[in-house]
Amino acid sequence: MKKLMIALLAACTILGSTAAYAEERGWGNASYEQGEEEMGTRNWKDWDVTVGISGEYGPVSPGVDKTEFDALPYVDIEYKDRYFLNFERGLGAYLLRSEDEPEYAFGVAVGYAEGRDESDARTELDGLGDIDGAAEVVLFAEGEIGFVEVELEVAKAVGGHDGLTAELSAGVDAPVTDRLFVGVAPFITYADGKYTQSFYGVSASQAANSATYSQYDADGGFENYGVELEANYKITQNWSAITSASYTRLLGDAKDSPIVDNEGFFSVGVGLAYTF
Repeated sequence: MKKLMIALLAACTILGSTAAYAEERGWGNASYEQGEEEMGTRNWKDWDVTVGISGEYGPVSPGVDKTEFDALPYVDIEYKDRYFLNFERGLGAYLLRSEDEPEYAFGVAVGYAEGRDESDARTELDGLGDIDGAAEVVLFAEGEIGFVEVELEVAKAVGGHDGLTAELSAGVDAPVTDRLFVGVAPFITYADGKYTQSFYGVSASQAANSATYSQYDADGGFENYGVELEANYKITQNWSAITSASYTRLLGDAKDSPIVDNEGFFSVGVGLAYTF
């Protein structure tokens, strides 16, 4: 939590100072070009930058009957439609991208694989210990099939749970008004044995340290399926409010795990962002 609050404080500081500087220079309005000239020869039109703050409320671990609220900075930066930094995938690049119909893209990124702290739910995670966070390598492909946006993302952790996951989603989005945009995307996720055992299994040593759980071996397979709803409301030309809600239902050995209290669970998120 301490790291989260430090990150949030840093985001607020960056957001406030950059937003004020942007307003002073007139970025995002009719005097954008003047601001660009004052900044020197760098072409800021090559950049798409959105920063802000966000929060998410959900279970501390999938299916566990203990929830938490995490506050984090919101970052979505893209350079020349090729390189990007965001919280969804991390730092990466599009290796191939077409904006002609039908649109499609392939890319690679280095992201962050979340872990789990036993201290966040001592009763529900009794004796299971921590799962360290780690870097992960992400490969992704996305494209349009008619009005549906299809996305496949494969992530392999380097350290931590050391597992591999793959998520397939198919979404649609549309403007409701000139300020409000909404989207919906069903998804299904596969997880290998290392990931499933880390988050849903109970090893012999964990069972020996726990007064609650016996040994449980969890094999890889389809981990979950669900649906996510998103809404983006444009408050002004630069400021936007972002909300999301998802429902996830566990499958296979994940669903049958003794750690799991709820086979289905909700997560919600909110955010406030400034686009330059």
